[in-house]
Amino acid sequence: MSSNFLIRIVSFVLILTGLQAGDLKVNLVNGTTNAPGFADRVGIMDLSKGMVELASVKSVNGSTIFTDISSGGQSQYLIQAHLGGVTYSSTIVPSVDASSWEVTVTVYDVKHEVTDVHTTVPFFVIYAFEDRLYIQKRLIFENHSQPPVTFSDSPGVIKVHIPENVTELDYLTYKNGSMPLRTQVINTESGQLIPNSLKPGKSEIDIAYYVPFESSSALLSEIVNYDIEHFHVYVMPLTMQISAPGLSREGTDNENGLAIYAIEGVKAGTSVDFQISGKGMSETEPQQQQQQTKGRIVVEHRQDAGMEYVIAGILIALILFLLFISISQQGENLKQESVDSLKKQKQSLLKEYATLEGSDSQALDQEKVLQRLISIYKTLDRIK
Repeated sequence: MSSNFLIRIVSFVLILTGLQAGDLKVNLVNGTTNAPGFADRVGIMDLSKGMVELASVKSVNGSTIFTDISSGGQSQYLIQAHLGGVTYSSTIVPSVDASSWEVTVTVYDVKHEVTDVHTTVPFFVIYAFEDRLYIQKRLIFENHSQPPVTFSDSPGVIKVHIPENVTELDYLTYKNGSMPLRTQVINTESGQLIPNSLKPGKSEIDIAYYVPFESSSALLSEIVNYDIEHFHVYVMPLTMQISAPGLSREGTDNENGLAIYAIEGVKAGTSVDFQISGKGMSETEPQQQQQQTKGRIVVEHRQDAGMEYVIAGILIALILFLLFISISQQGENLKQESVDSLKKQKQSLLKEYATLEGSDSQALDQEKVLQRLISIYKTLDRIK
């Protein structure tokens, strides 16, 4: 077999597998002024290799170019532009039918004083167990500044509240866009802050923690740091008693087995004291946690083979790539099947719970049903 023929075969397979490289141009736009943007630093991360930074450039004005960027296969990149301590990002999947690509990252001017931000609390959920309460809450911030700016300052501009008697912080995340990021609380003289900035658009803060629930009674204090028009409170199980100034019962979420309460017109700086009493649920580890790992694919990156095996190695890589696509699709199907199955179990348990409600003689059976329900709720929340 002639060397020219081998070269042609290798070139053809390289095209099929997308193992080629090109130039990526990153354009910066200032979303506040609608002019070319500036960044203190621009970096490119290889997502297919686990957030490995390939290269970076300092003091970028308008645009910059990264060379020798691979395309095809699993190639996907995260472009990060850092300006004034704030990180802006965009992703790109280079097409295999081109040798150069462009991506735009929008940055914004920074202001320290927060204005034109609308805040809501879509849910504040209290799960009562035998000896502790589990609190889940979400804050949504909508930055409507015009022209759009990012609000940022040191140590932070976003106020949160986590009680001092927390026994365990389950999670605290910040999200602007599609990727939630773990963050942390900073205690200051003016209250608790997180270091994240408020970018234009919608941002979400998700918090979950445990506090003590002793002798079937507890006082839960929540400092509301923003004006909230309609503060929703959800409680499980339905038999729990809860009271607070201005709190009124709105109804029942039969689908999820939650009692619904609300407080109207909560002003910033208000401390809402919830008095909670009743028999909490028995708590066990979620029985469905192992479903979280279904469909997870771990891809190992093959090392370069010797020249004598290059053709066979590339063909194997192509087969593995196609197999990866097939398995990934199967994993998504398994995940959806798991979600559907859990929803069916939830509906069945809710119906069973409704038939047992109010019956003292069947209190033990009711408790078992509630125990299984909370396990399914937690699992669905994490799988999604």
